[in-house]
Amino acid sequence: MDKELKVGVDEFSLVFFYPIDDVCNDWQSTAYSMIQEFIYKADIELLLGKVVEMRDKKPQAYSQAFTIENAPYYFTIALHETFVHMGILVRFSAHSWAVYQKRYFDFYGENINIGKFLSNIESPLYRYRLSRIDLTADYKNYDLSPHSIYSRLKDESLQVLDCNYRHSKRKISSVERDLVTESFYIGSRAENSQSLLRVYDKKSEQISNNGFRLDEALQCDSWVRFEASYRGNYAHQITEQLEHITDDVSVSQFIASKICDRYRFYDPLNSCFTDFTNDLLKIIECSNFHALRCESPANNSLNKSIQHIIYGSGLFPLIYKISVIWGEKAVAEFWSILYEIYKKYHKKKLEINPQIRAWLRKNFLSLSQQSLSNCFVSVDLTKIDVAEIVNKISESDNPFTLTAINTSSNTDNQVVSDEEFERTFYSKDME
Repeated sequence: MDKELKVGVDEFSLVFFYPIDDVCNDWQSTAYSMIQEFIYKADIELLLGKVVEMRDKKPQAYSQAFTIENAPYYFTIALHETFVHMGILVRFSAHSWAVYQKRYFDFYGENINIGKFLSNIESPLYRYRLSRIDLTADYKNYDLSPHSIYSRLKDESLQVLDCNYRHSKRKISSVERDLVTESFYIGSRAENSQSLLRVYDKKSEQISNNGFRLDEALQCDSWVRFEASYRGNYAHQITEQLEHITDDVSVSQFIASKICDRYRFYDPLNSCFTDFTNDLLKIIECSNFHALRCESPANNSLNKSIQHIIYGSGLFPLIYKISVIWGEKAVAEFWSILYEIYKKYHKKKLEINPQIRAWLRKNFLSLSQQSLSNCFVSVDLTKIDVAEIVNKISESDNPFTLTAINTSSNTDNQVVSDEEFERTFYSKDME
């Protein structure tokens, strides 16, 4: 596969403040007006969904928070009802920002980047600044790994320079599994650290976590991500610098430059930058280089369960045993018996189960906009050509479809994994 380098924004947080340096006599009312203005300016409810009060996972130290109703990603707007100086926090996770970008394109027919987003939300009702922003460089199909880079940093055959070619000693730490470096960090991982670089295997991370970019991960040979996280003063400076940068090419150049400002990998023996650093520098130099990611997030909540059924449940060995003993017709009979058991016993119990209903409320909307076949295509393709099977079925008279399910009940908001649910659900039957 050809090498590909894309840059982008992973997650970010904004803080909104009272627009003038003065005492705000009615902060709570003013804060609600500021939040409503942001929701309107950013088209939050149009693109993400209904804003509702957040019941759990509120940002630390904030007394009240709002989120998107039944969303499978993290997004929050938070305030403290008393402390004006804390402002209003808006936090986009990587998943929620990807969904926002995708739906913005679907609705308006054009891309939205971080610069254009900040321009869109400007208002006389508040002033704002970034408190955190994670900038990414995704190296796909490069002969590159976190382990090889970290090993060279340890033996000092690689150095990390800033934009002024200064080499300063910075803390370097790693996460290893079976003596192989899965990811490493340059800088302090403390919460008050203003800059941190994380380098990790994005392909492995997406596969192991069934991430929202799983399909993308399975379609490349390798994927190493460089993720520069800027906070505090660095993030504030980025806010000011992004004010007048809104076109995609300029934003991609800006992101590459901000990563290279502090993290350039240099080979002292050969007196040159590494190939992967040079490729990032080329983005800055070339005004025709369009390197921004084009987001297409997917909800992969079902993939793990489907993969377990295919590879780890013992289902197919059981089918084989039935077919050998009783013949292929018995296999069809076996499916019929299972389905009847489901309809007559399990379906009614599942319809009223609060954990299932909570899962459906969270995932129904995003999954219903995908095809069921996508949940199979993302299963480990190294073991079997699931795509070919899905294509054949889709050409038949009975393609995969999703049927709407009533999920209106709000009995319980607790969401658990399928494995935990099955363990607790079936253990009650055994009592």
